[in-house]
Amino acid sequence: MKIIKHLLGLAVLAGIVALSTAQQSPQRVVDPGKNFTVSDSPQTTVFNLQTPSNNRHINSFETVGQSPLNEPGMSLPPEQNFRRQSMDDCSPGRVTDYVDKYLVRLEKSAPATVALNAPYEYSYAVVAKDKIKRVVVWEQIPEGAVYESSSPQARVEGRDVIWTLYNLSQGDRVPLSLTVRPTEVTSLSSCATVTAYPEACLTTEVGVPELSIVKTTPNPQVRIGSSVPWDITVTNTGTFCAYDVVITDTLPYGVSHRTQSREFISEVGTLAPGESRSVRIDSTAVEVGEHCNVAMASASNAASVSDEACVLVLDAGLVVQKEGTPMQFVGKTAVYRIAATNTGQIPLDDVVITDTVPRQNRLLEAPGARIDGNVATWGTSLAPGETRIFELSVLGLQEGTYCNEVRASSAAYGLRSDAQACTEWRGYPALLLEVIDTVDPLLVGEQTTYIIQVTNQGTARDTNILLDVALPANLRVVSATGATRANIGANRVQFEPYSVLNPKEIIEFRVIAEAIAEGDARFRARMNSDLLRTPVPEEEATQVY
Repeated sequence: MKIIKHLLGLAVLAGIVALSTAQQSPQRVVDPGKNFTVSDSPQTTVFNLQTPSNNRHINSFETVGQSPLNEPGMSLPPEQNFRRQSMDDCSPGRVTDYVDKYLVRLEKSAPATVALNAPYEYSYAVVAKDKIKRVVVWEQIPEGAVYESSSPQARVEGRDVIWTLYNLSQGDRVPLSLTVRPTEVTSLSSCATVTAYPEACLTTEVGVPELSIVKTTPNPQVRIGSSVPWDITVTNTGTFCAYDVVITDTLPYGVSHRTQSREFISEVGTLAPGESRSVRIDSTAVEVGEHCNVAMASASNAASVSDEACVLVLDAGLVVQKEGTPMQFVGKTAVYRIAATNTGQIPLDDVVITDTVPRQNRLLEAPGARIDGNVATWGTSLAPGETRIFELSVLGLQEGTYCNEVRASSAAYGLRSDAQACTEWRGYPALLLEVIDTVDPLLVGEQTTYIIQVTNQGTARDTNILLDVALPANLRVVSATGATRANIGANRVQFEPYSVLNPKEIIEFRVIAEAIAEGDARFRARMNSDLLRTPVPEEEATQVY
């Protein structure tokens, strides 16, 4: 009998060891005849439901620390070691489960063991695998427990606890929790379900096409002969496509096209809502006056629209005139007067007056102008028919006839007008006669030299300069020299004519005289030339003792 009991004990122990060995083996298979199966983890046992499903209830018995009976250096039989781990390890562990329903994954966990009347928590995580409009998680409070709380606050209907989540994006993870309190010693089993409500949404727009047209010209006011471009833009301002859109433009008779055509048709085609198309028609202004151009846009499924743009064709004109001092002497100032007139019908806002003084003159003053060397520049505007006056003064530098050029221009209309005023610049001689004595006073018998200088201070040459010298009775001519040969007579010296005396040129003559009697001796010289109408006298007093 003892032998039979011993054999039975060995059989039981062998079964336990076999079960333990199966738990430790990574190759596990589901035994359909059992109500439990072994998971892929050697520390976790997964218990099936009575009816197999995708739900997996996992009970984990992981050892937190070593048992005192299993300290280093001690050993127990395998069956006693297994029994000690499962019975003496009181760490509660957790049971977990998840439901994976393609669009959403529901994860659930709870303590594996709890004490009577001690509230415990079910933890959930809803993980969205795609965008979901609505997710409903439904849980049932197990028999033997009562509801305590939920987070976020769920709807509780009897033993049903329901959470509804809205508008989850892919990857969103939403935590949920349910706290219950066990009221009896039992096994508390509960199952959570999750339902995802994805949406397939479409929007059908109901619209209507509507055309608008804008006709403009960038040059609403032009000079006759100028280019007149017309810009036309048609837009579908509606909410539906406009089909077979056509733009028709008819030119007025005041402008012309190079093809001589007056009507232009442009097939635009289809215009989507908000889409625009533009065309440009170039023309040339041929008649003075206001000319209006009407453009029309039509579509097969929208009402026609039109717009008008006008151009004012005017004749532009600009004339400049100039007058000034006709004759002036070199070294003197001449004044010029400039008149700029808008002879057209268009206001000119960019008129530029440029006066250029010849190099033989020097620009002295030009009120209101910007002066750069010998160039004066004014900027002004001219209303139709208006005239503005500008002045400048110049200095003559050399003889001759020189013309002062002026130009008036308007870049906006391509206008230009030139004028000039000419001045004859003449030189004039200005002869200066000077006489000095080198020794004064004199004693009878002593000599002095009279130095006579003739200077042309003017700007023109003089010709045939004549010099005559007369000595008083108490002086006697000793000798005479100078720029020309001297002819000496009784108390008189005549020098031959000096043919040409240029501007700024100086000629000199010398007369040596001897005192022969006491008294006030007056040495007299007289100068004449071709340009002098009256001889110029000069005298020098010498005292003789």
